[in-house]
Amino acid sequence: MKKKIVIVVASITILMYFTALVGYKIKNDNLYGEVKEDSNVEEQTYEVTSYITDDVKKSTYDCVTELCLTEEFTPNKLGEDADCIALATVISLDGADPEGSLIGMTDGKMLIDTVLQGDLQQGQVIEYTKPGGVMKMSEWEEYQPEAANLKREYLRSENNVDIDLNNTYINVLISGDIEIESGKSYLVYLKENADGQYEVIGLGNGLRELNIQQNKSRVAVQNLDISSLKIKNNETGEYESLQEYIDTYITNE
Repeated sequence: MKKKIVIVVASITILMYFTALVGYKIKNDNLYGEVKEDSNVEEQTYEVTSYITDDVKKSTYDCVTELCLTEEFTPNKLGEDADCIALATVISLDGADPEGSLIGMTDGKMLIDTVLQGDLQQGQVIEYTKPGGVMKMSEWEEYQPEAANLKREYLRSENNVDIDLNNTYINVLISGDIEIESGKSYLVYLKENADGQYEVIGLGNGLRELNIQQNKSRVAVQNLDISSLKIKNNETGEYESLQEYIDTYITNE
């Protein structure tokens, strides 16, 4: 059984958002949204990949991180901050880098299916980055406070825990966020950074899974029927009408 680590970060300034989950509750069922068969989108497929292998999962500790943020963002505020709001499918999880951050960032590629707001194009493949992720314990500890590393070393010694930090991983997840998964489709809020990557903002509010059947091997652009789609409420686990959410919170100017 994986152990869970809880870290409380008292004060930190980072580019990320935490919003209250709001929307329209609909009975949580197993129905999938529809993909229109008369799509004129050019069929180009992409292999679904993830650096998080089964062997990595077996050697991973979960780390739930609590952040004390100074502002709570509503969906309207999140929409103002985003450069693009889209329905997109995750092609890959390429890796996670702890450099320059207490929590690290996961990088990968994402395929844009439908643009709800912003200048991205259907069929465009973008590089995304997202707070947290699975990292080698040895690399993660390089960027942690020395006192925290010494305390962990002391506790491991006191409890006779002997681990190889180069072959042990830590999965950092911010409280209120969700793990991103390759092959799945989401409603996603994106903000372009100075490196040309698109940061997934809003934590669990900025990344909400669509009720579309997951393809575990290859993905292609989907011509989605928005009226049939639902988005997952990451707080309640229930699904909500995507159309009603768009009508309430999103305008494509």
